[in-house]
Amino acid sequence: MSQPKVVEFQDDTMLVRKTFAQFPSGVSVLAIDKDGDKHALVASSFMVGVSLEPCLVAVAVQKSSETWDEIKDAASIGVSIFGKGQGDLTRKLAGKDRAARFADVAVDVDHSGAVFIEGAALWLETKIHSVSEAGDHWMALLEVTRMGVGENEPLIWHGAKFRELVAEDSIDVQ
Repeated sequence: MSQPKVVEFQDDTMLVRKTFAQFPSGVSVLAIDKDGDKHALVASSFMVGVSLEPCLVAVAVQKSSETWDEIKDAASIGVSIFGKGQGDLTRKLAGKDRAARFADVAVDVDHSGAVFIEGAALWLETKIHSVSEAGDHWMALLEVTRMGVGENEPLIWHGAKFRELVAEDSIDVQ
């Protein structure tokens, strides 16, 4: 096995992005319906299991996000973790044309305004617990109020590509 090439940290945004892209993550979308308009924010910087009591998850959002300004004050935020085969949908919901993001997208809108994407691997209904500054991002802790698990396996983002899980071993979680 070869040793990894380790370099001193440099203020090189592309090097940082390339390095961080080697960490696999799920792909999430935070979505709301506000006065009949749906808003979606796609994020791969999403973390579950921050806390069990209260049940908290975390997401990092670029400060430049205009969509975050729409979502952050919502009473309820739907979080859908994309499933296998939803890569194109991910690109659509992250697209620049905000008006076309939800065209022909199957969703469930909760009475609270939380929006959930059909076919996702899992869904969380959340509300803002706290938001703090984290460099050029906002770090939001979201409190989970409801959750559901779909039958689709999660979509993985790794190396700037969508990938799928391959089962090699399993551990019983009880």
